Amino acid sequence: MSRSTSSALALVFAVAVGGCLSTEGYHRADDNGGAGTTDGAGTSGSAGTSGNAGTSGSAATSGSAATSGSAATTGTAATTGTAGTTGAAGTVAPTGTGGTAAPGTMLFSDDFEASTAPAKWLSGDKQTGLGTWAVTTDGSRVFQGVASGSDFTTQVSGDTGWTDYTVSASVKVTAGSSYEVALYGRFTTWDSYYIMYMDDTGAVQVRRRLNGSTTTLGTKSKAMTAPAIGSLHTFTLAVSGQTITATVDTVPRVTTTDDMLPTGGIAIGISNGTAEFDNVIVTR
Repeated sequence: MSRSTSSALALVFAVAVGGCLSTEGYHRADDNGGAGTTDGAGTSGSAGTSGNAGTSGSAATSGSAATSGSAATTGTAATTGTAGTTGAAGTVAPTGTGGTAAPGTMLFSDDFEASTAPAKWLSGDKQTGLGTWAVTTDGSRVFQGVASGSDFTTQVSGDTGWTDYTVSASVKVTAGSSYEVALYGRFTTWDSYYIMYMDDTGAVQVRRRLNGSTTTLGTKSKAMTAPAIGSLHTFTLAVSGQTITATVDTVPRVTTTDDMLPTGGIAIGISNGTAEFDNVIVTR
């Protein structure tokens, strides 16, 4: 049975922001001291009032009191306090440098809610006419593939430079006879990839396709009960070094080893039927 595939995509984003705020000081003039009398000895001049403290700066010192007048002298007014200076605005910290993705980091996700024509996906079919794909609604939006026959119709995404990662997806077959529904890892072209798939009996296989040649790496016989049309399952394919693990509904079904394909993206596929895919997630 042939397997269809294509090259893949990668996406990155970065954002940086900053801002500052400052205030202004203010001041108010003081009153003058009253004048002494002109008859006889001069009375003491009235003391000047204290200068007002400037805002945001050092408090102004109090004005000095007027000296006792000699005959008929006027008391000296206190000086006005000096307004405080405005504090300097703080600097914005620089944006941190992005690091290498740590274990458990999400590399990719798509729940197909954003668009009716997913920009993250490309056809992986080796030729036209193998099937059609469209976003449709089944409670929430899902990516639906309809195969024209026994060849897989596929959609590919991710980054051909990815090495070790785990890809998972919600999968529902809604129609078909003798169908096979698949999840791919380390996909580089339609002729080189790892594939896990489940057929209509519930049997799970892991295969490697390399330069047009297909090799079965591991098989798990059918489940006790064949999966019903319309039942929802979670597929997980983990590739770590030479180890490849295929899991269905949290139960590991096939674990095998191979070292022929060290890198590649992801893909989803269906043959002999119609399938819906949702919540595709890749983590490292």
